[in-house]
Amino acid sequence: MTASTFASAAVAAALFVAAPGKERVEDVVQRGAQWVQRFERDFITVIADETYDQSVTRSVTPSQHRQIRSEILFVRGAADDTWLAVRNVLSYADEGKPPVEVPDSHDRLQRTLAAADGDGRRAVRQLADEGARFNIGRIARNFNSPTLALQWLDEGHRARFRFRLEGQEQVGADAALRLSYNERQHPTLIQANYRDTELSGRIWTRASDGAVLRTSMELVAEANRGLTGVKSLVTVDYTQDPKLATMVPARMVEELRWRGNRVNDEVIRGTAVYSNYRVFETSARVIVPQ
Repeated sequence: MTASTFASAAVAAALFVAAPGKERVEDVVQRGAQWVQRFERDFITVIADETYDQSVTRSVTPSQHRQIRSEILFVRGAADDTWLAVRNVLSYADEGKPPVEVPDSHDRLQRTLAAADGDGRRAVRQLADEGARFNIGRIARNFNSPTLALQWLDEGHRARFRFRLEGQEQVGADAALRLSYNERQHPTLIQANYRDTELSGRIWTRASDGAVLRTSMELVAEANRGLTGVKSLVTVDYTQDPKLATMVPARMVEELRWRGNRVNDEVIRGTAVYSNYRVFETSARVIVPQ
């Protein structure tokens, strides 16, 4: 499974389904979109530390566990104006074995951006694909990014989704409005088993200012013509970062189910924790906010 190239900005208007209550779904989506716009403006070229625990449970063959330590760079792409979360894997440790340092990984982001032509985003994309090879399990994937679902509120992608306001609930200490979304345009943003696969999920925004508190993203590809079925759910919780003075991803939880025959069924579970956010300059200097 691989992420497709993101489609260009759609022309059609986003679809909204009203829900009972005082809030209008259009207003909730617009408030969230304005917060995402500010987030994208302020979050360009931010870097964080990531500790990513992955496990695979199989129906027959032995299970597997891996912890991956990375630095993760959040940067906007060039031509298609999409967001990238680039993992520079520093080390990984399989269960029962000592950690393995990835050769030439330290300061790789700084060197990649400093040595590449222009702003270095082409080289950063290559680094993003390289980081995906450390994932375990049969499902090849590069869409396990904590900020991916934020883009569905972005002006460039919002029109391809139908939004529904499901109601209000408490997320931590905040009152949140829960939006559900379903992808309605083709080709879809992500391809699974070499065919279109519509995304769905939920976005929880703070009632007071539209700040995103939680996202979930689900992808389901049914088994068809000899291809295995895949189901993926990625949930991200946000927290206020005192140094950057904005909400940032704190924890990402993913579950992927590979449904083949009884011999090769497997479940992949992962939990990523983010810390030590700081601003990264393309001059290869990292700035730690005071």
